[in-house]
Amino acid sequence: IFLDPENPMLLEYGFIMDNVQRVQNLSKSHKNHFELYPNPEYFTFEERVKYFKSEYLTINGRNLDRACKESDVEVKIGNGFCNITSLSRQQLTCRPPTEAVAASDSPEGPEVIVRIGSSLVYRIGILSYESSNIIMDWGDNVVFGVIAGSFVFLVIFVALLVAYRKKTSESNRVLRNMQEQMDILELRVAAECKEAFAELQTEMTDLTGDLTSGGIPFLDYRSYAMKILFPNHEDHIVLQWERPELLRKEKGLRLFGQLIMNKTFLLLFIRTLESN
Repeated sequence: IFLDPENPMLLEYGFIMDNVQRVQNLSKSHKNHFELYPNPEYFTFEERVKYFKSEYLTINGRNLDRACKESDVEVKIGNGFCNITSLSRQQLTCRPPTEAVAASDSPEGPEVIVRIGSSLVYRIGILSYESSNIIMDWGDNVVFGVIAGSFVFLVIFVALLVAYRKKTSESNRVLRNMQEQMDILELRVAAECKEAFAELQTEMTDLTGDLTSGGIPFLDYRSYAMKILFPNHEDHIVLQWERPELLRKEKGLRLFGQLIMNKTFLLLFIRTLESN
């Protein structure tokens, strides 16, 4: 029979007593019925072993207070009893006994059992008073996942290490090649510099020998100036100093230079130029 917890099944009640009609259906005469609810359901612990961490123990379920009260429920932990403090639609809260009272013969720890009346018994799981052991608490699936994740992480780490070593080897090889090329270039430059220095030494030796044997060649000021001002024109008219007319002009310019050195003549000469 399917029972809806929100809409309980209504049952009529009465007595068959010496064919008295008015007591055969008391629910109709008193306008009330027995309400039939589904049995409460208590869920087992999510962990294989639940570790007791606080003062109270909470047990989850469904339809826990539909048809029973706190006094109808008994929670036993090992050899002791858990004192029920609250009962709601989906949770039961109780205060477990001390570890010594709840001690049992089971090596894993005391078992939590919920009993309602004499017919409903629910085995919730194992309760441990010891500190939580993460490996035991997770379960086989989680441990397998951790191992698989560790293996994948190890594979990725090894792959990255191999790639790093390969990259490092390539970098070292490139650096070694560059170093060899730089050494070769350095040797080549050194050889060329040595040859150039030898040639320079030879030229300096030759030049020193020429200067020692013949002296430094030089021209007088007039010849040097004429060759600089009139290159490749040895018969230029300016170079012909021996012509008579040039001699007369030179004499006149020399006399004019002497007059320029006379202050009186220079002042009169400037005034004459200004007046004209």
